[in-house]
Amino acid sequence: MTPPPRQDPPPHTPRRRPYGSARLPAPIAVPPSRPRPGADAPRWYGPRVPLPPLSMGTLRRQT
Repeated sequence: MTPPPRQDPPPHTPRRRPYGSARLPAPIAVPPSRPRPGADAPRWYGPRVPLPPLSMGTLRRQT
């Protein structure tokens, strides 16, 4: 069995742009992001309180 002959790739055609889009002359410069307030605040590590494992019945129970 012989493989089918290779076909040339289709010629390059410009793709349609979505409605309302515009072509920009240059990429948009993104301003540097400012650090969030409290991002450098120290974390509080206190004693960990052990929690009992929750079952599906406990999670479904309504109070």
